[in-house]
Order: sequence, then C-alpha cells, then structure tokens
Amino acid sequence: MQNSKVTIIDYGAGNLLSLKRAFEFLESTVVITSDQKLISNSSRIILPGVGAFAKAMKSIRDLNLEETIISVAKKGVPFLGICLGMQLLLSESEEFGNTDGLNLIPGKVESINKISGGKENLKIPHIGWNTIQKSKNYKSLNQTLFNDLSADDSFYFVHSFASVPKNSENRLYDTIYEGVILSAVIGNNNIYGFQFHPEKSGKNGLKLLKKFLEI
Repeated sequence: MQNSKVTIIDYGAGNLLSLKRAFEFLESTVVITSDQKLISNSSRIILPGVGAFAKAMKSIRDLNLEETIISVAKKGVPFLGICLGMQLLLSESEEFGNTDGLNLIPGKVESINKISGGKENLKIPHIGWNTIQKSKNYKSLNQTLFNDLSADDSFYFVHSFASVPKNSENRLYDTIYEGVILSAVIGNNNIYGFQFHPEKSGKNGLKLLKKFLEI
C-alpha cells in the first residue's frame, strides 16, 4: 500500500495504543509523536482525542503544537481527527465555557442536550454502536473514502458533545441517536473528522481506516 506511513499526534489526550494497533494491522508504519518537525514533515496525520475540549487544547498549546497542526493540515496532506480530535478541528466549543479550537473547519461544538432542544429522558452521553448516513446536504470530498460504506455498517460512539459545522457542505455523514440527528463525519478539503472510534469499530472501522490510507 502506497504512502502507508501514519503520524499520530501525541498531546496526552488520545487513545494511542488502539489506534497504533489498528494501523499496524493494516500494515502501516506508525509514528506516535509530539515533535513539531516530525509532524510538519508527515504525509498522513491522525489527531486522536478523548476527554474535555478545553484541557485538550491547553495540552496542544502547552506543547506548542497548535500552529504546527494548523500548518501541516493546510499543506493538503490527508488529516483525520477522531472523536475529541474531530471536535478540536472546529472553531470553538461550549464545553465548560467557550474555548477556541483549531478553526480548520468553521463551526462550534455543542452539547447533545442543546442540539436535541432539551429532549426529555435523553441519555447522555451517547454510548454504543450506531449506523451513519449521508447528511442532508452531502457533498463528497473524496469518494474513495466512503465508496464501500454500507447503510448497515455501524460504528462505536462515546460522546456528550457534537460538532456543528457552520457550512453545511462540511457535514458529510450523520448519526441518529434517540431521534436526534448528530454529525458523525465532517470534512473540509483534505481534512476529515470521525465522531466515532474507527479503531474500536471492528471490521467497519478498519475498512474506513484502510480507505484513509489510500487517499
């Protein structure tokens, strides 16, 4: 597989081991690093993340990685944010007060409860397996990434907040949780975000990661 080297950014808030194992299963060379030079010269980037938005952004800034991440993403290399890593791609989050994000995809991270309109008895967080479907204004950025996706394919979600892109064309796939429509995949040119954990989603997740290695 060409260009199968993957750089996973380590800023202290990612599910690194599971991701490393998933890419190694796909016969990819994996580098886990917080080194600015290595990240800047990478040909394929993963921004993982679990936990709180503000704490994650603080870690990125404390490591002086914010401008490095933005710069390499704007070079046009395939770039994938996963779970919290997807949310960090947006302009800001309202989790525990407003915090600025990387602003690689204009938009805001909002609580699922707010997005639902305060729906009664809605269980938060959204945890478990769920399918995804093309968003209302779907416009494929790279058909290669999704051309083997089935409507029956399910993925593993764990989140209390969701991304709300400012521009509808940046919202690629949604998931429906107890009747509430939430963004599942966002994208902007070479930059993608998965709200679910592909590395914890069995063969369906591996299928998407394999496609990511091919774009």
